[in-house]
Amino acid sequence: MKNVDLLVTNATIITMDVDRRILKGYGLAIEKDTIIEIGSSDDLMSKYVGKKVIDAKGKYIFPGMINTHNHLFQVLLKGIGKEKALIKWLEEAIQKPFFNITKEDIYLATMVGCVEQIKSGVTTVLDYQYAHGQPYLNDAVCQAMEDLGIRGIVARGYTNSTDFVKYTGKEIIETEEDFFKDVRRLHEKYKDSPTIDIALAPGIIWVMSEDGFRKCANLAKELDTFNTIHTLETEEDNEYSMAEHGMSTIDFYEKTGILSSKFLAVHCAQINAEEIKKLKKYDVKVSYNAISNMLIGYKTLPVKDLLEEGITVGIATDGAASNDNQNMLEVLKISPLWQKAFYRDPSVIPASKVVEMATIDGADAVFKKEEIGSLEVGKKADFFIFNHKKCNTSPLYDPIVSLVYSADENNVETSVVGGKVIMENYIIAGLDEEELYEKIQNAAEALWARSNIEKSV
Repeated sequence: MKNVDLLVTNATIITMDVDRRILKGYGLAIEKDTIIEIGSSDDLMSKYVGKKVIDAKGKYIFPGMINTHNHLFQVLLKGIGKEKALIKWLEEAIQKPFFNITKEDIYLATMVGCVEQIKSGVTTVLDYQYAHGQPYLNDAVCQAMEDLGIRGIVARGYTNSTDFVKYTGKEIIETEEDFFKDVRRLHEKYKDSPTIDIALAPGIIWVMSEDGFRKCANLAKELDTFNTIHTLETEEDNEYSMAEHGMSTIDFYEKTGILSSKFLAVHCAQINAEEIKKLKKYDVKVSYNAISNMLIGYKTLPVKDLLEEGITVGIATDGAASNDNQNMLEVLKISPLWQKAFYRDPSVIPASKVVEMATIDGADAVFKKEEIGSLEVGKKADFFIFNHKKCNTSPLYDPIVSLVYSADENNVETSVVGGKVIMENYIIAGLDEEELYEKIQNAAEALWARSNIEKSV
């Protein structure tokens, strides 16, 4: 018999492989960070001895979900600037505290945000980290991800913060060249990390020069990574692009090479039919952020139209200041509901499709489809164990429907990333959650005070 690092038995496995197989009474044999065999439990137990064995009898194994867009620093800013449109919300919730966020603040925010995501089935998160009022904040994000064991794509953001000076008087203005230098530094630092990848995230069309966007496209190709940008989130994108560049946002991204690099476009709420075809032409991926779109009160991404063109769409929580949490199970439910209401068609985005969007399509959206997103031999062992024996999911008729429409954090019992059990029986090993939440409360209140943000009570 062969020794393996982890053996999981007696489960029903929702593979999300190309045939979308559901395997009853099966298990996983895992060596280091990789699935080496999927088979019947009896067969696996006759061939392998696990250093650790998890008996998942009566439970379901799903591939870990991929959160394709987030701003983890915003965990510090939950509840601020509510009931305001995008620009007013940005001024109140983001620009005021921008220069006052410290490495300790952002480490705590990442820890708390990722804990909530782990508890709601996420094993990979893309953090679009654009708050750079102080140096090396991305390093704190990476450290927190590594400490928890979650898989992270840290998209190093850029924001032209010149106008933010009026709130603090500080003039720590990062230049475009500073941004590109730090992308290279982070890429070099984490190039051999098994769980951290670096991408580029120029904030939105009005934060960077035309030459800067060209450099983003070229650098993504050089480093074999990708760009992700807030795209057509509101009418302001095209208004600015027409006034400044004499063309639409999508045409500008085509001109500068962004579309021809690997590109994950975020939101796209204002996209039209012609622009959808252009995204298809360049195989652009799209991140759908239902809850934040609803909360800030603008249009939804026309998901059905994109899917009919064959465009890959992943789903996401967005930041906690515009959500206001990091619960991926809420996203899993609300994402299809809004589309059903938008199209006035209950058949739009069935439960099976939204689980695809959260797993294998999400992996494709962040350019990691060959590694994660489904449970297959040779792929990374990223998954969670779903326990349906709870009041909200009993009785269970269909595990996929139950996950989408009925599940909450009570159902995500165990989580594994790269073969490592990062949460078992609802407990994240080595983490004092009560102490963590006390620390972030104190840190957030101190940040609000430094930023002249008054507490509501």
